[in-house]
Amino acid sequence: MATVQILRSRWLIYTLGLAVGMVMMWLPFKTFQDNNAWASRLRVDGVPAQAVVDELVHKRRNTMHLRYEFADAQRQAEVGCWEVCLPAGSAVRIWVNPNDPGDFVTDFGILSGHRGRLQGLVGAAGLVLSGWMALAVIARPYQGRRDRQRHDWQRQQRDQRQRQFANARAGRKRKPSRRRPNPD
Repeated sequence: MATVQILRSRWLIYTLGLAVGMVMMWLPFKTFQDNNAWASRLRVDGVPAQAVVDELVHKRRNTMHLRYEFADAQRQAEVGCWEVCLPAGSAVRIWVNPNDPGDFVTDFGILSGHRGRLQGLVGAAGLVLSGWMALAVIARPYQGRRDRQRHDWQRQQRDQRQRQFANARAGRKRKPSRRRPNPD
């Protein structure tokens, strides 16, 4: 009965791990959809402004530093450039969120800041977790077969030892002779 409970709890863990991994993989897609919807909304409700590319940084990630004026204040922000990287001094049209002047969308559809980076890492972790759980579910029957073979072998060894000791008669076993056999 204890074996059945352990087996059921393993399947429960595998199922929960697979479900959690799938949700983690879904998160980047949901974030991407939300960011696209927010960019569309900013284009409709945002205040148009003109930004100038102040600096283009090529390190681990390409980043454009933008300078723009909004609400009579000079502002700076950065935008990741994966598809469109403009040289320093280029003008870019942006739509700024009136409630948060640091939040804007560019003319080519990139939102300010680095959005979705954390969700991408969570999605990658979810992919790994789901893969491990799927492999565990697939490998489970093979592991069970290997365990049965090992238990059968152990049972055979145990039975063989029991037969050896059962066949030995008490008092009949002697020490081997130390005398050399006569060569004649």
